[in-house]
Amino acid sequence: MAVPNGKMDALIGKRSNRASVLLIHNFNELFYKKLVINTTYQLITSLMNTMFFNAVSCFFVCAGLIIALILAINVIFHRQSMKIMNIVWVLTGLWGHYFALFAYYTFGVRKDNMVATVPMENMKMDMKISMEMDMSEVRPQWQSITLSALHCGAGCTLADIIGEWFTYWVPLQIGGSLIAGSWALDFVLALILGVFFQFIAIREMEAISFREAVSRAFKADFFSLLAWQVGMYSWMAVATFILFKDESLEKTSWTFWFMMQIAMLLGFMVSYPVNAWLIKSGIKKGM
Repeated sequence: MAVPNGKMDALIGKRSNRASVLLIHNFNELFYKKLVINTTYQLITSLMNTMFFNAVSCFFVCAGLIIALILAINVIFHRQSMKIMNIVWVLTGLWGHYFALFAYYTFGVRKDNMVATVPMENMKMDMKISMEMDMSEVRPQWQSITLSALHCGAGCTLADIIGEWFTYWVPLQIGGSLIAGSWALDFVLALILGVFFQFIAIREMEAISFREAVSRAFKADFFSLLAWQVGMYSWMAVATFILFKDESLEKTSWTFWFMMQIAMLLGFMVSYPVNAWLIKSGIKKGM
């Protein structure tokens, strides 16, 4: 059935109007979304450049130092059965704040209590054997994974402290970039210290050769450390190239080290599932 020309023109006109309205609506929606995003970004960046944010940064960095000191005093009087964990808890306190305190008092101290009571319950068991027990059989799985991730992160934390201050005094460049040079050194130091920490833990738990212990330490720590560094570098990239792109993030500032604390937290979050996989697959032993 043929449609009269007048009705056809009206129908085409209605469709054109609907398309125009839809196009204008989509344009307005996109414009307002972009406006909200830009406004939010400007507010965040302006806040981060204020004395208030510098004071907030100072508070969190100082809190980390105080909590690390509290943990250091505690491990002096309550030694961990695995010696390397005495250092791990202190380094975790620098960035972990109240999370570090919660973890330590929830299952850090309890570990010592369990290990100390085993010989009391069975006099035939040797103290050394009790210290070499796989604590993953006693602990809930999430605690064992958390300790393994923190153990890995301690090497990264120490490496970043050493690396960042070293490159502050002795600038390193890769492709003309100071940041690339600094991050490359941090990664190498983290790998060395992480494998060393893992090596000590393995040698405490098992009587194996030096070569085998190093090989197992590298296998156990490489992917965990890589995941930690990915999380950490991702945040520092956001902080450096987005949040503080108009103002250099000086290594001597409170803000820089506050950003590093957040980066360490994200590193822990990224490495946690990797450590869970490593333990489940038998590549790494739970702590």
